[in-house]
Amino acid sequence: MRCPGSVALCDGLPDTSSSFADEGTAAHLLASTALEAGNDAAHYKGYGIVFAKFDGDDRSQCMWEDFAQPPMVITSRYEVNAEMALAVQDYLDYVRGVQAATNATLMVEQRLSIESITGEPGAHGTSDVVLLAERELIIVDLKYGRGVAVEADENPQLQIYALAAYNEFSLAQDFDTVRMVIHQPRLGAVSEWVQTVDELLAFGGEVADAAALTAQPDAMLNPTAKGCKFCKAKATCPALRAEVMEMFENVKPATANADLLAEAMSKADLIEGWVKAVRAETESKLLAGVGIPGWKLVQGKRGNRAWSSKEQAEEALKAMRVKHDQMYDYSVISPTTAEKLAKAEVIGPRQWPKLQALITQADGKPSVAPESDKRPALVMSAVAEDFDDVTATTPADACDLL
Repeated sequence: MRCPGSVALCDGLPDTSSSFADEGTAAHLLASTALEAGNDAAHYKGYGIVFAKFDGDDRSQCMWEDFAQPPMVITSRYEVNAEMALAVQDYLDYVRGVQAATNATLMVEQRLSIESITGEPGAHGTSDVVLLAERELIIVDLKYGRGVAVEADENPQLQIYALAAYNEFSLAQDFDTVRMVIHQPRLGAVSEWVQTVDELLAFGGEVADAAALTAQPDAMLNPTAKGCKFCKAKATCPALRAEVMEMFENVKPATANADLLAEAMSKADLIEGWVKAVRAETESKLLAGVGIPGWKLVQGKRGNRAWSSKEQAEEALKAMRVKHDQMYDYSVISPTTAEKLAKAEVIGPRQWPKLQALITQADGKPSVAPESDKRPALVMSAVAEDFDDVTATTPADACDLL
């Protein structure tokens, strides 16, 4: 919708992932399994979640470790630890609370067709949770990352899920409003937004128009920091490259005036994203054996030393009669971990305030942000209290100082 030309540029490019995205996918599997089984997240502590694929298949599948049987090859593994269980439980409590309050029908990991919305044959999406309440359709999206809080207000992803769910369930049930929710438990953030069905259907018309534009051979390219962030074609996009080159040619930071600096700052995330994409594309080609003039792959710094088996190392140290306090490193838990224990009621409600009184937190350092940022602006002008009163100094005293 923001950049119709990007669809053609991305066609045929491989999908990529990251450890952060995979961790989020693992948390989604835990959440959906717990919701469907009616269990709390802590029930699965210690269980392994893996990404596995068949030989010759480029795409990994996320599954519980017990289901990854040969000839599948495990590419990465995540364990359901206390942190993941606590975060996912926060999400579970929210979903179950909304379901109980609205007496809604719950559907988990609901596959929804968007073919009628975008015109793409077989196009679909999967909504984490769909709740069918009386006269209200509710869409809940779990975001497990620690990044920037995402707002539900006018969020196109959620609106498309909601529209697809409305198209599927409105024949059997009447809805007046649609509630869209983004739940980010690791940020302690829940964003809700309500739209009427008529407003949602009008949005559907905008999506259809935008989808039609993507098929045009001269579809517009519109580089933006948000739009380009996860675009697979940003390393080769001519419009993004032109934006970057224009900034390099026109802005000399040391001599730029305030207006030019403001313009450059508005493009800083865009430029940094392009540079990262160039680095990633260069590395990808070198790993595939494609030569890049002037560049090569080298062995990076070796990782930190670690025991191949902590259990065997522990047994060996015990056999050597190493003292207990020499064998183990101890440190007090962090305030964040203590708060999680308080939420889990390991630390009692009367005990937690005593620990809170011992917590300090330094003020954040000044940082540059756009005016649209909700945080108040820092006032950096000098105030009278910053200066000593020298009005009582006599002329003689002043001469003495000289």
